[in-house]
Amino acid sequence: MTKYKYFFGSDFRSIPYLTTINNSEEAITVVTTKPVRSGRGKKLVVNPVEEFCKSNNIEFKYFSQDAVYSNMDIGISASFAKIFSTKFLKSNNSIFNIHLSLLPELRGPSPVETAILNNYTTTGFTVFHIDEEIDTGRIIFQKSVSISDDDYASNIYEKLSKCFNDNYKEIDFLTTGQEQPQNSSKTSKFSKSDFNISEDSLLKAKTKIRAFNIMGPSFTSHKNKILKIHSYTEESNSEGIMYKEGVLYPEYVTPEGKNKMLFPDYLRGLK
Repeated sequence: MTKYKYFFGSDFRSIPYLTTINNSEEAITVVTTKPVRSGRGKKLVVNPVEEFCKSNNIEFKYFSQDAVYSNMDIGISASFAKIFSTKFLKSNNSIFNIHLSLLPELRGPSPVETAILNNYTTTGFTVFHIDEEIDTGRIIFQKSVSISDDDYASNIYEKLSKCFNDNYKEIDFLTTGQEQPQNSSKTSKFSKSDFNISEDSLLKAKTKIRAFNIMGPSFTSHKNKILKIHSYTEESNSEGIMYKEGVLYPEYVTPEGKNKMLFPDYLRGLK
């Protein structure tokens, strides 16, 4: 029987890793999540991974915890929306995950954002064999990348996917790997209130804007309306937004009920 590499993914953060694996292997099979009904019209919406597969003629299947992939050589998971059940792992025992931190540091759902919020200067990605716990399996490969003071989450995601692409051929999926050290740190899911920078210090507001430019964005109250802030500049591009410690100069914003625009253009629209 012909054996295939399987890729498990479901959102836009999966795409760079899927691209690398697809370009590196003769044939792959993708497993993703089913379309969901969304919006006012409750139309079925396919996820970015399914769209990518259709655009690039890649075979894909919808995920089921009951599935047994007898023709799977190994499975590689990246930003997959499902947690594999014990039954699934026992039936399909060669599945690895790409986690965007240097495990055991920053286990959980938000390692990139948490690294920025906690002022890390280095992070990386880890490929590990999935077991029944969260992000605890044996490590088969790690590589680090630097975090600069002005890096946004989007920059870190790009650095990590490029690093994976550059090192994919070096990853030995047949090795037994190494057990993770006992000392670890965890991340958690963020809620909408975490994106609010109205009561933060100027430094913390800037850090949140950088950390949440993908997941959020951060927002504040301006002229009694919600203003989403995607990025900021250190240059004086306008009157800015006054904080106790100084002035925040937003760059791109989304005003309440409007489209994304430059902050100076938004201010001119208020006059």
